[in-house]
Amino acid sequence: MHIPDGFLSLPIISITYAVALGVLALSFRKVKGNVDEQMIPLMALLTAVFFSVQMMNYPIIGGTTAHLMGAPALGIILGPWLGSISMTVILVLQCFLFADGGVTALGANILNMAIIGVMVPYLFYSLVSRRGGKGAMLVGIFVGAFLGDVLGAVSAGIQLGLSAPIFQYGLAVSVPAMAIHHSVIGVAEGFVTLMVVYAVVKVKPTLQYSNKGLSNLLLSTGGVKNE
Repeated sequence: MHIPDGFLSLPIISITYAVALGVLALSFRKVKGNVDEQMIPLMALLTAVFFSVQMMNYPIIGGTTAHLMGAPALGIILGPWLGSISMTVILVLQCFLFADGGVTALGANILNMAIIGVMVPYLFYSLVSRRGGKGAMLVGIFVGAFLGDVLGAVSAGIQLGLSAPIFQYGLAVSVPAMAIHHSVIGVAEGFVTLMVVYAVVKVKPTLQYSNKGLSNLLLSTGGVKNE
């Protein structure tokens, strides 16, 4: 899903950078002084893991790529604000160290993966988990991860399509191509997110997650008991 340099028009670059920087500024404001110290090592571990996962990608339309994101797991485990910061760190390192994603497209990549890819799964899971029950929570994690992956890809397709003729394909090609490939990847993303979230709540049952719905998941999996 990483968009390289030379694929986006100046208006799209400007808009995506403005949105990305605005949301990131809000994220830093939200987490300032509100992060449990236990979350920092977990954030570092997950950032390193998904940095590696994202390096395994394959090419699709016009030079863009498809790959697992890890953004849904970051959003659900760390919460939307810390998750967005974590994914942004990944994207910035990939951009400047490995040229995976362009500097001019960094705002778009952050918007697609660190904002949409993180916050859509978090919001969907939070809404579904309120219904209670382990089944509802697992569905919320899986479907939320799927939606985050697909909607992030669709956003990238729209940005590319609106950048024609700088990008050689219009919306009629770019959006379906991104959506179809990432619908398949979205299923894998859902299963991976389920496994990662379940493993984390089992191994670290005492963590106070930003997403309060995980407290119920801990109880339903037997990870922690009510005092």
